[in-house]
Amino acid sequence: MIQVDPTLSDEGFLRLFEKGIKGQWTQDQIDWGAVEGLRQDHREALGQVMTPVYLGEQTAMLGVSAVLPMILNSGQAEPAMYLSSMGLDEARHFQNLNRLYRTLGIEPLASRRVPEMWRYQARLLQERDPVQWVWGILISDLFAKTFYGGFARRFPDTVVGRLSRRTLQDEARHQAFSDRYLTRVLPTLDEEGRKNLLVLRDDLFRVMEKLGTRLQAPMETLDWSPEDFIRELWDDTEIWARRLGLISES
Repeated sequence: MIQVDPTLSDEGFLRLFEKGIKGQWTQDQIDWGAVEGLRQDHREALGQVMTPVYLGEQTAMLGVSAVLPMILNSGQAEPAMYLSSMGLDEARHFQNLNRLYRTLGIEPLASRRVPEMWRYQARLLQERDPVQWVWGILISDLFAKTFYGGFARRFPDTVVGRLSRRTLQDEARHQAFSDRYLTRVLPTLDEEGRKNLLVLRDDLFRVMEKLGTRLQAPMETLDWSPEDFIRELWDDTEIWARRLGLISES
């Protein structure tokens, strides 16, 4: 797994690593006092709707720690370097949401109220193949992008919107990593391996559809239908699946 003196020659991954370093930021760059315009019913709905993202950021830390040894074991030092910076991103996102709950005076849903999130994470944790992991990470990043994008549009001049817009910059880098990694690896997969990626996608979306039903009431308080959320996420995922050649353009 550990090489004494690996050749660091993949310029694409090295550039992403540099962007990851330069893109680091801290909580003091956010105006945490910008809470005006957030009604109490919106705050409470946000607390519920943010719960899957809050859990997801914690699980993302676990995901990075799980896939990192797989990548190193295959002798890929450059993507492993980037994943290390990505782990710091996920920890920061978790810390920020933890503070946001306290800033707004709200609480996440109890774990028993969102069993679908545990099923979602359990499905990801079944995988022991780095390609499956990175594909699952990409779908999860698109999931987070859809949530944060929705928050930014609905509450642009508040701490919620500002924090979401800043977090979206991290998510864009994560997607760029998945793009480069999968673009390089997918051509080496056989038909069964490619089919398994689509099976993972479908399994995750079945869970997310049930999660949308679970969160329908608070989402509607935010003028956001679960159907629209799932449709936006599905369309985004399909764009990536076509781009990566997992499904045909027709």
